[in-house]
Amino acid sequence: MRTGLALSWAALRWATHFYARHFWIVFGLSMIPTVQRFIAVRYSDDLPAAAQIGGEILTGLARLLLVYVVLRLAFREPGLANLTLGERWLRLTAGINERVRDFWFQFLVLAAAFVVLDILPTAAIALLVPDEWQNLVSSVLVSVKNPTVIAYTILWMLGIGRTLMVGDRRTVTIHEPSAT
Repeated sequence: MRTGLALSWAALRWATHFYARHFWIVFGLSMIPTVQRFIAVRYSDDLPAAAQIGGEILTGLARLLLVYVVLRLAFREPGLANLTLGERWLRLTAGINERVRDFWFQFLVLAAAFVVLDILPTAAIALLVPDEWQNLVSSVLVSVKNPTVIAYTILWMLGIGRTLMVGDRRTVTIHEPSAT
């Protein structure tokens, strides 16, 4: 468990530094889902189905773009910049194989974060906020979560992969195909 938490903390540190270095990119791309989610939750009953579906597609595309941009920027960092895609993949799979329990432990950490950052606030709104304000408060909550919790979770998950790729490489060798 201790080594699984160490992997989480390493990924968390990287995610924090990455967000700070690339704040406007991460925040800017997160604003697309932020606006969409606010409108979808606040005005859900008044939106046509096509607008709701289109908004969900837009949100999904914005998050995919965020993942793509983060990966592009992360692959420019020391330890990954000079590797081919195949070498990165080999390092990731080797890192997972070396630390398979630590890797699976990350899903428990993610589940705990989900409970604390999503289930509990949603339950608090349902219990503590008067009915006439719940829609607005829920809209604000999802708007705040997009550039913070959701963006940070994406960075953290990518940071886990990055940490596994650039971690202790003593036992990992990358084999090139032989030219025989």
